[in-house]
Amino acid sequence: MPQKTPLKKQSRKEPAEIGPAPWYHRSDCHICQLQDGVISQLGAPSILKAKHFLVQHAPLKQSNAGTVIVESRRHLLDFGEMTPAELAELGSILKRLVPAVKAATGAHRVYFLALMERVPHFHLWLVPKQKQGRLKGAAYLARHPVPATKKEAEAMARKIRRQYDRS
Repeated sequence: MPQKTPLKKQSRKEPAEIGPAPWYHRSDCHICQLQDGVISQLGAPSILKAKHFLVQHAPLKQSNAGTVIVESRRHLLDFGEMTPAELAELGSILKRLVPAVKAATGAHRVYFLALMERVPHFHLWLVPKQKQGRLKGAAYLARHPVPATKKEAEAMARKIRRQYDRS
């Protein structure tokens, strides 16, 4: 991937790049702003900070306890924009994280959801799915989750991290 040079003059239509290399965060990106501390997200505890990715509990109002988000540190849209090192690290994280989420939540499956439509910055939702219940697949993902409390999310984040560390 070619080295990106910082913008010298910012047009009105293009967002400003914020933050140092190699992340090249964008001023119009919600995830970049969260990672740079420009804005805060209450109650979403951190689970893991790796070289290329961050793992945290999903936003409380949008998820059940145990739902996790893996987001790239570098501003990129999807797998096609990842470097070989980023792809390798993501694979390594998921190999350990999926069993950790299953063990911590008692989930039968872990669904993956990656849209990047509202927030065009790579982030992958890991949604634990219990065996019981009639909803499956897209219908399960489309349901309105029971929002996690801060206390539940923090406890689940700790439990997931312990399981991750054991693998």
